[in-house]
Amino acid sequence: MKNKEMLWKNNGVKIHPKIKIVGQVYINDYGELEAALGQRDLDPMGVGQLRGSISEFGLCSCPIVVKEKSKYVVVDGWHRVASARKEETDIICTLIEPQCSINEVMIILNTTQRNWKLEAYLNNGIVYHKNPDYTVLNEIYKGNDNSASLGVLYEIYSHDTKASKRKELFERGVYKITSKPIGDKTLRCAAEINKYVPFSYKSNFLRALVKCVSKKGFKRSHLINQLKKYPAHIVDSGDSSALTLNMLNKVYNNCCLEEEQLYLGDHKGGK
Repeated sequence: MKNKEMLWKNNGVKIHPKIKIVGQVYINDYGELEAALGQRDLDPMGVGQLRGSISEFGLCSCPIVVKEKSKYVVVDGWHRVASARKEETDIICTLIEPQCSINEVMIILNTTQRNWKLEAYLNNGIVYHKNPDYTVLNEIYKGNDNSASLGVLYEIYSHDTKASKRKELFERGVYKITSKPIGDKTLRCAAEINKYVPFSYKSNFLRALVKCVSKKGFKRSHLINQLKKYPAHIVDSGDSSALTLNMLNKVYNNCCLEEEQLYLGDHKGGK
């Protein structure tokens, strides 16, 4: 039995303003399935886990495909497809008709289901959108000799963009690096103070540090001198960037001349 479409009556059902389910397709020939351009990379561990599940329980959640000429483009469920193919199991896919690009469908579905990590959106921005800012961000992410996460890097390199807007742009593939000098200065500062602040590459420390670096009048040399003088005030505040900023304020302003004092970021810490 070859691949066979089973179309719904009444022209399908809309599940989103831009997406309509029109039926199902029985897949026996995997040669007619292909991944959407910009799809996240396969995770070997994930495929292995799914293979075990499929072998024991079968495949209950259908991958989602769009028909394009003679091919079925997988917009959601590529890991399930790869796992079922290795198990040599026939599958049924949900067939949709979108009123937008295949890439936009893929982003809509994964934004809803939260299957993608930031690395997948980064890859999509490079491969599908060919956005040079994603390439630059990827070079920063892969090229820096530190453990800074992609999540905090994309924040500090668009520090002047509202958080909710930044997230939307990043997922849509139209993210822009708007504060590269600030981002570069923040990473340089983190590298220079790492010997005094061993957690200087943690995400919430960097979120606080970028507010310091971007403050007019901030002097990296002064911060370093203060960190040397007052190591007892250096505290890892964990997941709180607000507490971290408070700690940096105290260290920066502790026992120094009034003209050297500066309240960092948007937080008013004690002297």
